[in-house]
Amino acid sequence: MDRRKIICVVFGVMTLPAVAQTDSVSKSVQLKEVVVAGDMTKREVDHIDCIPTPKQRKHAHSGFELIRNMMLAGVNVDTENGVITTPVGTATLYINGRKASVREITSLRPKDILHVEYYDMPTGKYANDKAVINYIVKTYTSGGYTQVDALQGVGYLRGDYNLTSKYSLGHYNVNLWAGCSVQNPKVYGETTTDYLLDNPIHKQEAAYDTDMKRIGRYVNVSLSRRMERTTWMIRSGVEVSTRRDDVLNGSLEYTGYTVPLSFTNNVLEHDKTVKPTLSLYFNRNFKGEKSLECSLDGYYARNTYKRNSLEDRVFLSDVKEDYTYLNFNSSYVMPLPKGHNLTFSLIEFLKISQDEYRGSSPSLQHLRSSESLFFVDYAKRWGRKVMLVARPGMSYLAYKLRGEQEVTHLAPRFYSMFSWSPNQHQALQLFFALGNTFPTLNTVNAAEQQVDRVLVRRGNPTMDNSTLLGPALTYSLNFKKWSALLSANYEYMSNAIANVFLKDNNRLINTYSSDTRYHQYQLLLSATWKPVSDFNVKWEGGYDYYRVSGAADERLGCCYARMEASYYLGDFSLSASAQTARKDLMGCQERVHLPFLYDLSAEWSHGNLSVVVTARNLFIQGNERTRSLLASNYQCYERDVSERDNSFASVKVAYSLDYGKKVNHSPKYESKAAESSILR
Repeated sequence: MDRRKIICVVFGVMTLPAVAQTDSVSKSVQLKEVVVAGDMTKREVDHIDCIPTPKQRKHAHSGFELIRNMMLAGVNVDTENGVITTPVGTATLYINGRKASVREITSLRPKDILHVEYYDMPTGKYANDKAVINYIVKTYTSGGYTQVDALQGVGYLRGDYNLTSKYSLGHYNVNLWAGCSVQNPKVYGETTTDYLLDNPIHKQEAAYDTDMKRIGRYVNVSLSRRMERTTWMIRSGVEVSTRRDDVLNGSLEYTGYTVPLSFTNNVLEHDKTVKPTLSLYFNRNFKGEKSLECSLDGYYARNTYKRNSLEDRVFLSDVKEDYTYLNFNSSYVMPLPKGHNLTFSLIEFLKISQDEYRGSSPSLQHLRSSESLFFVDYAKRWGRKVMLVARPGMSYLAYKLRGEQEVTHLAPRFYSMFSWSPNQHQALQLFFALGNTFPTLNTVNAAEQQVDRVLVRRGNPTMDNSTLLGPALTYSLNFKKWSALLSANYEYMSNAIANVFLKDNNRLINTYSSDTRYHQYQLLLSATWKPVSDFNVKWEGGYDYYRVSGAADERLGCCYARMEASYYLGDFSLSASAQTARKDLMGCQERVHLPFLYDLSAEWSHGNLSVVVTARNLFIQGNERTRSLLASNYQCYERDVSERDNSFASVKVAYSLDYGKKVNHSPKYESKAAESSILR
């Protein structure tokens, strides 16, 4: 090990060519394997081409881990939850130009990824995305593989076990995904609640023994066919998930009554979802680089929710729901001469729910909602230095709750971007967005749930449509050994949704109001340093400020910082990351405090076998998360100490068996939680 590598490690502690085939069903460009001796990132007018180094590929075992190892300034990766965030929002994931799921990216084999396109100014078929990560991968025409992987937690019950199998024959691909996951971290919690009635009631509760088990299972199959101009895919399966948040032992005390009331804290809360899914995809490429793309995603979910709270009497919520979701998305891309480009997009969402409430407040709710979006995206380029994008559109929203009049909203939408890149190393970008959104389905209803002897939760079917406004600016620099990004964002929302608490004799009604104005300011500075190929380090710091007025009144500011470092040595790699404690504002008025967190990991990878050992928050046992909500007539403060935020470790082992000609690993199927309109 030379002196430069030793210095970099100390400093960081202190502060097979083959014919391949991806499961992407979009037409992809065949690229030869290249060796790059210069910059590993190249700035284009609307995106950055990112080529990973051989060591970054070798020590990554998924598409998410590869992006994390590349350490792009301003781009953060949550490998556990499968989320990539950028200064302008969460990135949409693609494989060879076809939208992909989280599990698809999780199982991408990095050695088959030729390069990654990061669109920070998406246009064309990506026009409706805030940001895009598009993996360009090799393709195969025959062969198959079977892969198993298992992650086991040490410290509390946690496991994730998956099997993926694929076979490719000519233009066809057949895939099978199956797996299950389980986790049950123990949580010690204390909650203090004040109901500010004419005679105030104080509630103090603690949880000593909890059972917070989540179990997920899925099986899915797909068939796809890719020709020179036309591709299609059909995928179907079923997912089953169960969740329980049980307080088995604790204390509960009310004061403010004539005589204080004391009980054993006992709350049983169970969820279950059975969800058959169906996905269809079609793409057709025409002469002149024109293309038509259509997709249909849908599922039916049978959701059940039951909450049983025992005091001197039982407060019961028992809900069964039939939920149907459909999303149709189509786009037509039409390039024009002299750097002009037009894209037409039509998007439709349809959601239908039938809820049967039993228990303390029985009722029957039926809600149908639909949203239609139409956009025209116009982009004009002047060489590789300047680009202007204008995206006007319309949104039509309609929802109907049984027994209520139909609510409709017709609203304009507009998005514009400007980019100036004086050279391949730097870029200045300006953004402006005007949009709208509508209340979530679990708040727009007339249901009522008795939470305890004082609090009653009730929906509100008469809330207004929300308008969003957001300008932003980013300035980036990219060089061979270092890169940096400065970003400033502002977001305004009218008619934001907030909790309100209304007095009703000796009860307090928790309902919702759209009479709220929300402001958020964000400033971010991110820098990456890669002095040698074996060592990379990334620093990031930011400031967030929230201001809310109207039905809720909040002011919150917070500074935060993060650091990541990686060192590679042959078949081994070492990495570390840390983030400071920070505050955040959730849902316009809920303050959340997150503790200081860090992790260390060691990885060994050779051939088709890899082992990863991760230790998080070693020697920390007192980390806690706090949540507070202060409103007129109501105050709540909650403190939780969870095994997830304190010392624990995990071991992950993955092995694959290839047969026939070698192929890249098929994407795993993503199991997503079903939506629900249940009032909780």
